[in-house]
Amino acid sequence: MRNVMIIIRREFNERVRTKSFLVGTVLFPVFMVAMVFLPALIKSGGGERTLVLVDQSPAGIGERVAAALQAPRPGKEAIRYTVERVPGPIDAQRASLNGRVEKKEIDGYVVIGPDVLRTSQVAYRARDVTKLQVVQDIEGAVTAAVQQVRLAGSGMTPAQVAELVRDVDVQAARITGDGQERGNLMATLIASYVILFLFVQLITLYGQNAMRSVLEEKNNRIVEVIVSSVKPMHLMAGKVLGLASVVLFQIGIWAAFGALLASQAGFLERRFGISAAAFSAVKMEPSVVGILLVFFTFGFILYAAMYAAAGASVTSEQEAQQLTFPLMLPLFIPMVFIVPVMTDPLGTTARTLSLIPFTSPVVMPMRAVATDVPAWEIAAAIGLLVLGMLGVVWIAGKIYRVGILSTGKKPSMGELIRWLRMA
Repeated sequence: MRNVMIIIRREFNERVRTKSFLVGTVLFPVFMVAMVFLPALIKSGGGERTLVLVDQSPAGIGERVAAALQAPRPGKEAIRYTVERVPGPIDAQRASLNGRVEKKEIDGYVVIGPDVLRTSQVAYRARDVTKLQVVQDIEGAVTAAVQQVRLAGSGMTPAQVAELVRDVDVQAARITGDGQERGNLMATLIASYVILFLFVQLITLYGQNAMRSVLEEKNNRIVEVIVSSVKPMHLMAGKVLGLASVVLFQIGIWAAFGALLASQAGFLERRFGISAAAFSAVKMEPSVVGILLVFFTFGFILYAAMYAAAGASVTSEQEAQQLTFPLMLPLFIPMVFIVPVMTDPLGTTARTLSLIPFTSPVVMPMRAVATDVPAWEIAAAIGLLVLGMLGVVWIAGKIYRVGILSTGKKPSMGELIRWLRMA
């Protein structure tokens, strides 16, 4: 056991001092911050638009639309409109209006036909119709005006009409086992995608590092010196556990950065317009954090052992690359089934994947974020994951023990089975 601890310390100290570790530790938070704040900083909004409103509508709909568009809007991205109302028909003015658009005298024109109450349709023509905010503003103004006119015909006052057409905002939150309301739909989806992204990226990165490290030591004959004083199984265990400690250390740094960011929620809301409630919504309960750490740790050890065994069984970098995809294949399964898992976390698909050792490290934390998973399922998943991890480590250790000292061509499946019997 003492030798294993020495190898763990060596692996940890070597990897946390590398440039790749430092760069990755810094770049991931920077990337996540950029994903959150860059859209707010570079969002192409605001500005001014000059529109001509060709009004052929009955009951003053055009007047209502013009007033709604020109009314001040809150927010930095709100567009300020200048609306010029002209009477129809459009056929006599189309060429003139198109010419004004081409000369950039106006940005576009809206045509409200005489049958708008029946068709609920208007026409918008402009140089650039891909500006979604403009289309949404016009659509909202016309919709509100048409609804008001329709309801006003029944004798209602403008205030009553406004109350009837007011939008409903559904605030979805889940009730936890202790009766508390936690999170919301968007926060749950974001947290689930982050869990999936982190696990796949960290397994791929550090798993390949483990494979290359074993291959390098094998080709340079360094391992022959090491195994003279350390058992091969202890060597592999030290490497895998050392990598796991590095990953957990890195995640701890990222978590501390996230906590620091959340503590500044008030400032971020004032500066970037990001709701402080969004930060509180993504806070995880201690039980969910525990589930995440347990499944991630055991899952990482399982996959890292597979990569280490793969590195011991090959003789060149090219052969190692050929094994990368088969090793990563189980990680793609949660990606394929992420929609049914997130839309029905208590369904058959989610439950099945959370019990399979190769997929449970990702799927179970995703389910725990989305809903309260029954305790027996968590216990069963942990038990199966531990058994799967021990089985993979045992097989990987057998392959590693023989493979690190073997040379020549890549072993066939029959030779690998023979290695298992020899070890």
